[in-house]
Amino acid sequence: MRNRKPGLSPTSVRFTGPCWIKENSADDTGSLQDATNTHVTLRKASRGKFLVLGGPTLVALWFIQSYALRYFASDPGALGIYEPRREWLFAHIGGGAAALLLGPVQLWLGRNRRSPLLHRILGIGYVLSVAVGSTAAFYLAFHTDFGWVAGLGFVGMSLAWIVTTVMAVAAISRLLIQQHHEWMIRSYVVTSSFVTFRVLTGVFSVANLGNTVEQMSAASWMSWAIPLLLCEVLLQGRKVFAPSPAPPLSLAVPAPTPVEDKAPEYPVEMPELEPAELVAHSSSKFSDNS
Repeated sequence: MRNRKPGLSPTSVRFTGPCWIKENSADDTGSLQDATNTHVTLRKASRGKFLVLGGPTLVALWFIQSYALRYFASDPGALGIYEPRREWLFAHIGGGAAALLLGPVQLWLGRNRRSPLLHRILGIGYVLSVAVGSTAAFYLAFHTDFGWVAGLGFVGMSLAWIVTTVMAVAAISRLLIQQHHEWMIRSYVVTSSFVTFRVLTGVFSVANLGNTVEQMSAASWMSWAIPLLLCEVLLQGRKVFAPSPAPPLSLAVPAPTPVEDKAPEYPVEMPELEPAELVAHSSSKFSDNS
């Protein structure tokens, strides 16, 4: 009789003399495959978490530390030409900085469908931040010192900021989750135009392209129009170049083919009767009927 270790299935172990050796059964192989797939999924999720949450947050912190906080210095000369409009400038910086920090958290929570209550509370904070920042941006745009071209660029940026955010709110109020997510991405792209604006003006200054007014005018348009265009290409490109689904099978029952009355194809032979025989035949048929 074959020796068997108590408590173990013969399909999972094999006796080889002094020891028992476990063999990989079909169930063990499936469990190993599931564990591998779970590990790969977790790695992808951690990578997506960094791209959606970590990267933009680090950029926002760098921008706030390098550019935004210096306007809150105690030195009266730190504001420069914005000294007469300091209250509007502080409102614009405060609203924009809050939206920059709240945006990545909102996108990550919405992408992973986590903490719906926290997502809703932070969403209200993001909308209020955009409202404050964009309102102050309108005032600063109409009172800019860099000419009407730059002023129109700032007005366009403020309009895009408000419209994209309002469309995101309208979509979620109608329970359109996918549209809400896409409009929130567009809104945060416009929010990040503060960072893009500073990067572009720095590049123009280092490259010595034009004077200050020309640099500010170009950056006031390029900082939000080009990123918004690229964002739209990415959002719609995923749909345009996605694999086409298989066409659904038709469940309609074909209509029956109508049957046409056709004359018989074989020839029908009629007996040939003489006139006298025809009269006699008719008379006999009439008598039979009567």
